[in-house]
Amino acid sequence: MNVFLTGGSGFVGGALISGWRDRHPLRAMSRSAESDRKIRALGGEPIHCALENVHAEHLAGCEAVIHAAAYVEEWGPHEVYWQANVEGTRRLVDAARTAGVRRFVHVGTEAALFHGQPMIDVDENYPLYVVRGFRTSGGLI
Repeated sequence: MNVFLTGGSGFVGGALISGWRDRHPLRAMSRSAESDRKIRALGGEPIHCALENVHAEHLAGCEAVIHAAAYVEEWGPHEVYWQANVEGTRRLVDAARTAGVRRFVHVGTEAALFHGQPMIDVDENYPLYVVRGFRTSGGLI
């Protein structure tokens, strides 16, 4: 299965490339020469694009997308997080639909659950924090 991955030069995405490189061809979003180097060293193929400019051509021939990239700085303006994490994901989903990608996996963190409360004894039954108009009951958004 041909897979397109975001976050391939990061911790989770890098581990995925290392673990899957002998089983699936992995193309990974790359925004810099340093990311290219990391992705190649792990066994993936860098594809030059970003969440701000990803298009169906970048995903052509892929059967799955694994989205493991996000803007995760400790501080910053809400709009920066929104543009990267919400609108960037929306653009990636749209590109995947246009490219005919059949599977889309979005890897997230506790941020999907957090809205200022203490997080104690949280498990998979904990309610998701719903971003304005961005939750779906199944399939691609």
